[in-house]
Amino acid sequence: MTGLRAARLPAGARLAAADRVLEGATTFGDRPPGTAFWYENSNGLAEIAVNQGRADGELGLAIGSPVKIVL
Repeated sequence: MTGLRAARLPAGARLAAADRVLEGATTFGDRPPGTAFWYENSNGLAEIAVNQGRADGELGLAIGSPVKIVL
């Protein structure tokens, strides 16, 4: 989970984390299994996920990992 408010991100924004650029999705079903992406969680924050996986392990993310907004 990032500290970024998803509603404040520009339309079509991507997030860069762990040397990957991640597209946004509305639901997990919008992305194929194993695909990393970001979505707006129930707290309104941008959260990085992997459909049917774990973003922390598969991307090597941990608390404090840098995330950048890519336009």
